[in-house]
Amino acid sequence: MSLWKNLWHTWQIELAHIFTDRAVLLVLAGGILFYAVLYPLPYQRNVPGEQAIAVLDQDRSAMARHLIRMTDATPQVRVAAQPASMAEAEQLLANGEVHGLMIVPAGFERDVYLGRPTSLSFAGDASYFLIYGNVVEGLMTAAMTLSAESQIIMSLLKGENPARIPGQVMPMRLITKPAFNPTGGYINYIVPAVFVLILHQTLLIAAGSITIKDRARRRLGRPAPPLAQALLLRLVNFVLIYLLFAMLYFGFFFQLYGVPHVATPASLLLFSSLFFLSSTLFALWLGYLLPRPELPTVIVLLTSLPIVFTAGFAWPANNLPAWLDWISLLIPAKAGIQGFLSINQMGVPLSAIGREMAVLLGLGLFYGGWLAYRARHEHRLESPNHPAPSGVSP
Repeated sequence: MSLWKNLWHTWQIELAHIFTDRAVLLVLAGGILFYAVLYPLPYQRNVPGEQAIAVLDQDRSAMARHLIRMTDATPQVRVAAQPASMAEAEQLLANGEVHGLMIVPAGFERDVYLGRPTSLSFAGDASYFLIYGNVVEGLMTAAMTLSAESQIIMSLLKGENPARIPGQVMPMRLITKPAFNPTGGYINYIVPAVFVLILHQTLLIAAGSITIKDRARRRLGRPAPPLAQALLLRLVNFVLIYLLFAMLYFGFFFQLYGVPHVATPASLLLFSSLFFLSSTLFALWLGYLLPRPELPTVIVLLTSLPIVFTAGFAWPANNLPAWLDWISLLIPAKAGIQGFLSINQMGVPLSAIGREMAVLLGLGLFYGGWLAYRARHEHRLESPNHPAPSGVSP
């Protein structure tokens, strides 16, 4: 049989191993599509709307009531209750009826008009950082606006020039603009990184289990193509399959959920190819370490959360212990997540992610070199001129 016919035959066998294995198909089709639809579903509203808060008014003055109305008018919060005591306010927070509390102290209006320092107390449920940030932003907006109004009134009472008052009260204006998360929402923050992780983890399960089952067939002495050809074509198959999934994730689903993405098609294709090449080689290497086809799924379940917290998007990688940062680089997911976020969400060129590309290339060479050595070793054992030693199975 000619080389090309042999390759074609091996490729057909490898495709059959993928598309006739129900467990692998469940991961490739069901798992990837299921996660793409299910994961962002609870966050369709993207940003929290008006959050219910309580206001404990201990001053009972006109200025305090004005502050409460201003607070209720902000788009971030809604005054849902005005408890009569601190115990009642704490109970509202504990029951989840409100997500924040503002306390207007006694003597608030008097201290403002006398120019004495006064304090407004804010409390909030920080279990959900977006809700907490929304509540604090609304309360701060109302308090700062009232403070500016009070200063203007006091300046007018002192007879100052009205034209100069705005510059004296607020000499600087702060204009904020989110650079890589325009809406400040959860989907834009977490979905791009989690999508990369989903592709990486499902690839480990699929390619790893296929490799373990192929090892089992070879141990039983069943007819099988040369290992080097099988591994090479398995690598090509999974890289091509996952490039199609990447187009679906970073194209259709990003458009569907409104996730900003600015990478050029050429740079995205190049980095995706490098990432899936490295990840597939890692999966094949993993397939030679694990004895049973269900174990890649167990490994994925055990490593998913550690990858999330060491990949640099949930917590800055620079704040991790150095040894943990280096260990996490042994898995392609970390460099892949950082690279995809850089080129697709931040718009940096490929030249700016040289470290991530070098890591993926180095991992690919390491795992690929180990697999090449394994294939060459098994080929020697199967060769008629080099029979396997007694007691050693090929």
